[in-house]
Order: sequence, then structure tokens, then C-alpha cells
Amino acid sequence: MNNKKKLTIILAVLAVVCVFAVLVFSGVIGGNSRRGGEEASTDDNAVAMSDSYKTAVVASESGEQPYLPADMDGIYYKMTTDGAVTFYRYADHAFTPIDATGTYTATVTLSETDIEAEITYYQEGGAITGYGLYTAESGRYQLYPYALFHLTGYGSQYAGKSSKSCLLLVDTTEDDFYSSDKVYEESFIFNYADSSTSRSLTEASRTIGLNGAKRSDYFALNAMTVEASVDHQLFFTGRQYAETDERVDLFRSGGSGNNTDNITIASDVLCNWVKAVDGGILYLTVDDKENVVLERFDTDKEASEIVHTFEGIKRDGILASGDYFYLISTNTIYSVADDKEIALAYDNASSLTVDSFTANGDVFTLRGYINQRVPAFLIGKTADGSVTESFENELFRDFINPIVESDGSVLVATGKDGTFTNYIF
Repeated sequence: MNNKKKLTIILAVLAVVCVFAVLVFSGVIGGNSRRGGEEASTDDNAVAMSDSYKTAVVASESGEQPYLPADMDGIYYKMTTDGAVTFYRYADHAFTPIDATGTYTATVTLSETDIEAEITYYQEGGAITGYGLYTAESGRYQLYPYALFHLTGYGSQYAGKSSKSCLLLVDTTEDDFYSSDKVYEESFIFNYADSSTSRSLTEASRTIGLNGAKRSDYFALNAMTVEASVDHQLFFTGRQYAETDERVDLFRSGGSGNNTDNITIASDVLCNWVKAVDGGILYLTVDDKENVVLERFDTDKEASEIVHTFEGIKRDGILASGDYFYLISTNTIYSVADDKEIALAYDNASSLTVDSFTANGDVFTLRGYINQRVPAFLIGKTADGSVTESFENELFRDFINPIVESDGSVLVATGKDGTFTNYIF
């Protein structure tokens, strides 16, 4: 890719609009143009594209990888399937390539197997982010055929901040490769001086079960759990190891050596969602009626209390994003900060089934289907649930990674057969 080439173009040329309308879209419509999944003619599609998309959307240059958010504000990366990483800075609806700071070669031991990857990293203002990829030789069985390495700083509340080391997280789920919210089941301390690694979790939290296979019930962590660190590093340490024990999630909330500060927090925490608050921890779980509930664990009293009960909402009926939850069956947004449920203000809400939800500050996005048939993508305001942009469009059937930037702009990647186009609203 030519680094000097401008990566974004406004969809304003009528010929481009027509090609997209005829070949790609079966119903591109702005929020007030079509309701209820009604069929539209080709002419209607062309009008919708020219009137709505050329003013609302910027399409970045197509490529084989989507832009993925790094854990630094405004920094994104692309990663090829052979592990090559390129970093970008996003500003003013454009991605500008930036030079990586350098590379590290790191080796970790998983189940007595050494796995090595070269990590390309970027440092700025004391923060670090980096990515590397391990893939096993083809034709040979490996317990870990794939591993994505991620360097990241300690959480903002980490008491032992150090300029000599950072976290090295490892994700061994190949399906997460294009995910913007990867979940990591292995965590190490990475030392800058010699690239050595050491476990940040106890061996009791290993991902291999008593039957010798990978444990499907093992809890891992994502960027939010790292950022929510309190005292020393806050981590789930996995399930109780013995098969006869009750399946419960554990936090390690501090200490070192013979750590006695391990406390049981909750059974079967949902959505990998946990948030540190003053004097405690918020998490999602279920009550004795299987309703999803938001609970708070008081670290002084070592006791939990219910903050909010989502009546009639079961474990597969809630989507979490930052400080907001989406209740699928009622099309309602819940704000953790306000402890309030807000109905989605959208004319087609009664026929909308949502399968993807992203929120960041003032803005949220939804992806779902109208009448289980027509793909729909919505952008709205978290304060009142109002929808500011809506598109009923076959394009969003294949989208991934809806991301809300700090300036309120929205980035969506759509991909099919491994080729992606990035759209910025």
C-alpha cells in the first residue's frame, strides 16, 4: 500500500453510486426513506445512495484486513494472516500510516509447549500497544495451532505501574482474528530489557482440564477488564479446578507470593463484563429466577448486593458495551451510570431483532434485522435512545467491528470472502 496515498474517498461520484447500488445493495435506505422492510426499486436504491451515503459515509480503500482499534486513543492497526502489522492514526475521518516503534520476540509456555511470535509495537506517551501472531506448521496436530500475542500497559488503576514491564496477553481462538474486542485466556508479565515472560496468573487457573483437553468454561479477559484493574492487577483466575466443585468465577485482587486475597465473586459472570468502582466491583450474573442482574461486590464487607434486576431478561438476551447494556427482547438501552432503562426511539423497534451493540459516551450503534429479514444498521444517542441515522441495507449483513470513536464518528468494516471495506459515518 502506498503510504502517501489518501486512504479515504467520499462516495459522491454517481457512477460509483450506481455500481454499488446495482451490484452490492438490495435496499440502501436512510432512516426516513423506507419503513418496515418494504421492497425498493433499483431507482430508489440509486437515489438513496446519492442522497444519503455521499453525505453521511466515507469509504476507505478496500483491502484484505479491516482497521482494528489498538488500546490507545485514535490508534488503529491492520494485521495480515502472516503476522505483518501496520499502525495508523485516525483523525478527521482519515487513517494515516504511522511508523512502528520496533519489534520484540517473545516466547510463552502453554501446557509445556513453547510458542514464539515476533511482536510489532508502537509506543507513545508512556503507553504501549503491540501485536504478533503464531501459527503452527501445517499438517501437524498442535494443541495450540494459533496464538495472537498482544502487548498492553497495566490498567490505569494498577498500583504497581512500571516502566520496565507490561502485560502480554494471548488469545488462542482463531475466530477472534478480526474481532475488535478480543478475549485473551492467557496473561503474562513481559519484561522490556530481555523480552522474558512470566505468568501473571496462578497455575491453578490453567486452561487445561483434568481430562487433558482445553477447558471450555475457562474465563479470560478483554481490554475492559485490564483497564478496570484495581490495586494490583484484577483478573479472573478461572473456575474452581476440581470437577466436583461448584463452577464459580474468582478474582485475584492483589497481593503477591502466597496470596491470600483471592475471593469468590460470582457464579457464571456474563458477557465477560466487570467494572471497578469505588470500594467494589460491578458485574453481571443471574438470580435464582435466571433473570440477569447487575451486582456490586463490596470489597470491605466481602458481600454482594443487587443493583438492578432485568426482569424477564435471560442470559442470552443482553448485549454489553462499556457502561451500557442492550436488552434484546425489549429493545431497551440500560445506562450503568444512571441506573436507568431507556426505550429505543425507532419507528421499526417492534420488528427489530438486534444482534450487535456498541456504545461509547454519547453514541451507540445497533445491527440487526427488520422482520427477521432486512439487515438494519442504526446510529443513535445514548442519552435518550433516539436514532439519528438508520440504514436498511444488505451491506450490513456482512459487517464486523462497529466502533464508536471518541469524537463520535462511527467506523464499520464489512467483509465477505476475506476482503473488507471500511465505512465511516
